[in-house]
Amino acid sequence: MFKEYFNTIRKYIKIEKKYFILTILAVVIETVFEVIIPLIMAYMLDSGVAVIIDARRISDEVLLSQGRRAIGLSGIGIAICATMSLLNGWIYARCSALAATKFGRHLREEQFIKIQSYSFSSLDKFEASALLTRVINDSNVVQRAIGNSLRPLIRAPLLLLLGIVFSFILSWQLALVFVVLSPMMAFIVITILRKVAPKYVYLQKKLDKLNSKIEENLVAIRAIKSFVRKDFECKEFDKENIDYKNTVKKTHSISNLNEPFFQLFMYGGTAILMFLGGNLIIDGRIETGSLTGILSYVLQVFNSLMMLSNVFINISKSLASIHRINEVFKVTSPIEEDYGQEKVKLGSIEFKNVSFKYFSDAEENVLDNINFKLDSGKTLGILGSTGSAKSTLINLIPRFYDVTKGEVLIDGKNVKDYDLNNLRSSIGVVFQNPVLYSGTIKENLELGNHHPDENLFKESLKISCVDEFIPRLEKGLDTVIGEGGSSVSGGQKQRLCLARALIKKPKILILDDATSAVDTATEKKIRTELSSLDNMTKIIISQRVASVLEADLIMILKEGKVNDIGTPSELLKHNEIYQNLYNVQLGGVESHGNR
Repeated sequence: MFKEYFNTIRKYIKIEKKYFILTILAVVIETVFEVIIPLIMAYMLDSGVAVIIDARRISDEVLLSQGRRAIGLSGIGIAICATMSLLNGWIYARCSALAATKFGRHLREEQFIKIQSYSFSSLDKFEASALLTRVINDSNVVQRAIGNSLRPLIRAPLLLLLGIVFSFILSWQLALVFVVLSPMMAFIVITILRKVAPKYVYLQKKLDKLNSKIEENLVAIRAIKSFVRKDFECKEFDKENIDYKNTVKKTHSISNLNEPFFQLFMYGGTAILMFLGGNLIIDGRIETGSLTGILSYVLQVFNSLMMLSNVFINISKSLASIHRINEVFKVTSPIEEDYGQEKVKLGSIEFKNVSFKYFSDAEENVLDNINFKLDSGKTLGILGSTGSAKSTLINLIPRFYDVTKGEVLIDGKNVKDYDLNNLRSSIGVVFQNPVLYSGTIKENLELGNHHPDENLFKESLKISCVDEFIPRLEKGLDTVIGEGGSSVSGGQKQRLCLARALIKKPKILILDDATSAVDTATEKKIRTELSSLDNMTKIIISQRVASVLEADLIMILKEGKVNDIGTPSELLKHNEIYQNLYNVQLGGVESHGNR
């Protein structure tokens, strides 16, 4: 997992490497100047303060002058070091902030682009809340880990190395304390990391469940209120929330052991150094300044190592996030694109021995041996009970899914041979559950065609009966609708989505129960208008027989198989399923004409 982590980090660090390089240089320079300060302080105490005390005791003006000069030079040296350390600290803060935020931006952007390339079957592998958590929460975890880790990750090893070297310069006897304590501290850090790292993976899964619960409630808020389930849902959410809280508590109770152990080593090490250093001073083997310098290094090094241990804990936390982010990147779409220039010209459709199942290891096909042909400009109505795979069938035409067996042909050419963008640009699909975006009505209508012909635009509004309610809106087409089209009714949403598909000027129009929320009078107008479009192949899925009466052919689907296919008149004569639907819904009121 560490290899996976560093490979991902390295990839995005390369994109903004100049900021990372500047950050590293700033930390190195800051640390070097900071480490020099205790050495200068030791010199000040031993060659300045101690000399002045001795000079005053024996009234030696020359010695007094030497001591003062040593203090003056030391002060200048400390001031220079402090200034350089402060300046480079500021450079680090600025560059690391830019590096981390740009890193996070690229990480989120790449995930979003990858998700946009997913096929429907790829999207089926994730819940929406899980993808949202990965793009936002997991990316932020990694971004914070990078931003907070750069300084201690560079500073701590450098401080440890230079601290030990300079400590040996001051007193090799006392420097041995570092050598003894460092492995002990490393053992504790590794032990804590081994315990806590797996828990962060589990923690993120709990967060997914919590996000999923929130999303589910927000989407279904109207149903919750109408069924008076507020108290029940609050209790269910509280269970998930408490479960997440307990997981966080257990995880942090282990990771928080890190600081007390380091405090113990730091103060214990200081006490040992004070005891040993005091004896060495009494024996005249070291100067007071040397002990003071080494104590400064102890505080510097131990504090940095404590920060470094926190870095490793943050890295272990972000390991889970990186793994989850890489799951997004590793998903490969089963739909392979052909980047040809071929475009749909006429819009004829043919299914040849088509079978389909969502999962390769599924025992039964969802669609089984589907065969039919629809000439360009003709209309096919599809009827069938819930679960008969009507929507699944039409999803194979624009390659939202690929067939398991057989072929789907458009203009006699396999859909897999078309450029995917060209194919889908030639097909307009209107789903039962309409999707609108926050923005103006006009912006939503021009989603598939940013610069539509004015006549086409007006004609599309007329065919979909959108022109009936637009004039009643205060700002007309410039009316802003909320997210998901919350400010318009269900029937208006469906009509707007139909208009949007028509403005796209498709060769093939697929309506998946797209007028279910529209009143019957308006639906009849839409039906009449659509029947006049002879240059567009149409497939209409509906639960209403009336919606497909004008179709050239009607297909009856039953349990994923074609029960029958023929003209409305032919089916009324000999198909029992169609006869029952017709009699129940229409009771012989409407005539089929001569089809």
